[in-house]
Amino acid sequence: MFEPREVAVIYNPVDLGGDAVVRGVVDGARDAHDAITALGHRASLLRVDEGVRPFVEALERLQPDVVFNLCEGFRESSAGQVGIAAVLDLLGVPYTGAGSLALGIALNKPLAKTLFVARGIPTPGFTVCESMPAQMPPLKFPWMLKLAAEDASLGITADNVVADNASAIRRLRQLFEEYRAPVLVEEFVDGREFTVPLFDGRPLLVEEIEFDATEFNAAPRIVGSRAKWVAGSAEYIGTRPVFAPRIDDGPREEMLRLAVDVDEAIGLGDYARVDFRMDGAGRLFVLEANPNPDISPGSGYRLALDAAGIPYAQFIATLLDNAARRALRPGR
Repeated sequence: MFEPREVAVIYNPVDLGGDAVVRGVVDGARDAHDAITALGHRASLLRVDEGVRPFVEALERLQPDVVFNLCEGFRESSAGQVGIAAVLDLLGVPYTGAGSLALGIALNKPLAKTLFVARGIPTPGFTVCESMPAQMPPLKFPWMLKLAAEDASLGITADNVVADNASAIRRLRQLFEEYRAPVLVEEFVDGREFTVPLFDGRPLLVEEIEFDATEFNAAPRIVGSRAKWVAGSAEYIGTRPVFAPRIDDGPREEMLRLAVDVDEAIGLGDYARVDFRMDGAGRLFVLEANPNPDISPGSGYRLALDAAGIPYAQFIATLLDNAARRALRPGR
């Protein structure tokens, strides 16, 4: 088997969700770098936010056997993660994680959900608003409003769950004014939230995100931006991952199966996460797929690896091996 010797760890500390997001990206890159060198490889940290030409020139100098791709975007754009992967495709440099096509599909939430529907994967009813609609969409309230092509829960607060036309119009206007980007309008599933992490083509476990009723009170129970990134906030304190949730075997097995279906629909690559909601009747809905989730220390994915008994070093080694195989067999 081809054994990589020179590894470039690429990352972009783009400020898409505040300082905590930036720190998470940088910490994740340094942690991966240290794990790669501990495995006996030579590794270099390479920021990609200075421009495409400097990035390509740096790769030409380093001549890496493999790129460990931790790019969350390029400069101030989440969509830039797709472009960076595409540049690596054009250069013929193998890289870890999802390919450029899968990254693009997953980032475009309406497109991903359209694929889910085509494959019979249950997902909440939805539409997309490019601007303020002349007539409100015929979806059942309450709605969940999300930026249609962003990650890290950017722009998601309790106000994004709207119960009537007036609150929908008010929040839509705020989102358009602040972000000037299309908004996904989705029927809100009020119930339990689960996620299934995938590694090397297989689901690891079913994780539940538990919401503390004391912290959330009457607020909608969602994992918004503050719950992910603002330590000490009520939302952060009031959400916690549970890796042995109380759930019957039937829905557990269904989530594991659906996660594989989503992987096959998008081609999520080496590691990913699929998010679910379960309504009061026990029906499951896929919310979205997340290739290349955050793997910084303390992240949800790292905690899931720990819960599944997979050492971080083994995870890193597998990603490098997979990328090395792709170098011998081009194409994703």
